[in-house]
Amino acid sequence: MMTTETTIATTYELAPATLHAILDQVLIGVARDDSRPVLTGVKVTIADGTLTLASADGFQLWVLSTPCTGADASAILDASMLKGSLPALKAAIKAAGKYGADRTTVTLTLGDHASIDTGAARIALLQVQGTYPNYSQLIPALESYASDAGCHIALNGGYLAKIAGAAAKYGDSDILRMRTTTPKSPMRLDWKTEDWTAIAIVMPMFVDWSTAPAPAPAPAPAPAPAPAPAPAAKYPYVCESCNESAIEDGADRDISGVMCTEFGADMADHNCDAREDGTSCACTGHNY
Repeated sequence: MMTTETTIATTYELAPATLHAILDQVLIGVARDDSRPVLTGVKVTIADGTLTLASADGFQLWVLSTPCTGADASAILDASMLKGSLPALKAAIKAAGKYGADRTTVTLTLGDHASIDTGAARIALLQVQGTYPNYSQLIPALESYASDAGCHIALNGGYLAKIAGAAAKYGDSDILRMRTTTPKSPMRLDWKTEDWTAIAIVMPMFVDWSTAPAPAPAPAPAPAPAPAPAPAAKYPYVCESCNESAIEDGADRDISGVMCTEFGADMADHNCDAREDGTSCACTGHNY
């Protein structure tokens, strides 16, 4: 039987600028399809004096936290309705600037009903039924990173652009901290302000670095130069069986297995066209 995660209504007071900033960022990581409905929502947790918002789509994970007083509670809130609250929060930010931040707060309510109340507007929020994956196990502990370790890692540029954009827009400095342990481990990115902290986890893309294309040689001088060589192929993306072998050869954790179990999508499965010859496998593409 599926049930919502919170049954007792509780209210929490937050600065409108803080709630707007963490909502606007966490919504980036929400799943865009409904193959797993819980991932179309944002996991909201209040525990130990901290409000934490989390979103994931199987390829990226966003976690934002800010201090918050009140009883412990949790819920999964529909992302589209949270997005609809952003204009009202922007108006509340303007009001805070006009009347003084210490006189303007917004109220988040979680329970049998959920809402955001800015004083001028109340936005009812739909709760998504189900159990959200235990995303905390996908965040490597800070002490697991070696400050002077070097390695190659391939990441989805689109995800990095969104994270860098959020950090530049809302962070209080130009610093975006990036950490990883091995080419097969998640990349952890951190940024913050004095009001909240943000963590993004991006899963690596597995490539065969030994076949990276070399720079094209300069054309030999000749009266009639030969046609330019065909462009070098992109890095071949490794298929699921190759990824499993790589994990056995040195990854500190079976991240692919964790993602498959928790999010219903095997991170290593790039729908490669593989050629098996008994000892090796050549992969020719993926479908990110």
